[in-house]
Amino acid sequence: MCDASPALRYYIYTWGCQMNEAESGAMARLLDSLGAAAAPEAAQADLVLLVTCCVREKPEQKVYSLLGKLRQLKARRPGMRIAVTGCMAQKEAERIRQRVPEVDLVLGPRQLYRLPQLLDENGGPRLELSLETGHAFCASTHSWRQGAAPGLSEFVTIIQGCTNFCSYCIVPYVRGPECSRPAAEVEAEVRILAARGCREVTLLGQNVLAYGKDAGELDFVGLLERLQEVPGLRRLRFTTCHPQDLDERVVVAMARLPLVCPHLHLPIQHGDDEILRRMNRPYTVAEYEARLAALRRAVPGIAVSADLLVGFPGEREEHFQRLLETVRRLELEGAFMFAYSPRPGTAAAALPDQVPGPEKRRRLRELIRVQNEVTERLHAGRVGQVHEVLVAGPSERDPGRLAGRTGTFHQVVFAGPPGLEGEMVKVRLQRARRWGFYGELIS
Repeated sequence: MCDASPALRYYIYTWGCQMNEAESGAMARLLDSLGAAAAPEAAQADLVLLVTCCVREKPEQKVYSLLGKLRQLKARRPGMRIAVTGCMAQKEAERIRQRVPEVDLVLGPRQLYRLPQLLDENGGPRLELSLETGHAFCASTHSWRQGAAPGLSEFVTIIQGCTNFCSYCIVPYVRGPECSRPAAEVEAEVRILAARGCREVTLLGQNVLAYGKDAGELDFVGLLERLQEVPGLRRLRFTTCHPQDLDERVVVAMARLPLVCPHLHLPIQHGDDEILRRMNRPYTVAEYEARLAALRRAVPGIAVSADLLVGFPGEREEHFQRLLETVRRLELEGAFMFAYSPRPGTAAAALPDQVPGPEKRRRLRELIRVQNEVTERLHAGRVGQVHEVLVAGPSERDPGRLAGRTGTFHQVVFAGPPGLEGEMVKVRLQRARRWGFYGELIS
């Protein structure tokens, strides 16, 4: 293994999902454990890491734009090394090598643990490709936590990969098949985090509800039950979930397990059955609504968010109008909303009747408007409620106040005394905003 010099400075750029955020943190901790240190900016770094996303075209464009700037920087500082990691690295390895030969390392998502071995000991530039996806979980990361001071909220990956093959999605091709992490490793990492001051853990995966189905010793509910006993842990969240796997056991577990937060991100993607079928999403709108209704009966006050996609090939105006009707009916607290972006190699990229770009953008604007109306109305209905808030510290919006999140994942800004960071306090929601609430500390 390469032993990073204390003089080695690194800088990390991150695009995309929470999995990428978690992997950025893991690489930073790994480098720190070898004696490296974070640089304040890329221009001062000896190693620049790009943790990339390829779910949509725009993040890829941003990566190539940044690589163009970094190659100029490297021309002035030849000893600097550039590493491209993440999903785009897996998908675009050869193209990256051809377009930007200054890149020294291309590392796929399941090979991040090899970073120390792949860094050149003498500091000289070399191109190394490490792109295997395989059927095994990426090597244990919980030991990387030993020297790190965690935040109050941390991500813990429990499953990698995806085997659903939605027709629009590149993830199964770049992250490989589903593979669950051993429950003992998950628990060990969570215990380390809680012992060092972390109070809230979010379990991560492309589909966390599939945990254990690849011959694991525990299923997802069993893992949630096991983590209830971790000393110091106050909250458990998880994301993201496939609606087909939201069964009665998961719903009941969310209702009865005290650490599980009353919040769920449950992507529906579209509100028309024909478009869902073309997307290879194995449920109907009615089936999604039935699962959502069961969840709301079991967990009163739960906040549910989703992903929504417009402009999928073949989406006509009547399909889009049914999507808007569905969004109004579902009453989601929030949504991540996107225009469809063709991903080469996916089934949808070859479909006829691609929707023109200007029309996709128009539909996206209209969808955002409708969802914002729903969000504002639901938030207004929560005014007066009292929630437990995990205090994160001073508010970025209003530095004279504190900020934190409710169990329903709503952001709350409120006045309070110093010294509350990390505490769970009760706050009455007073003024609603689209982003969250202003509140009043009551205990």
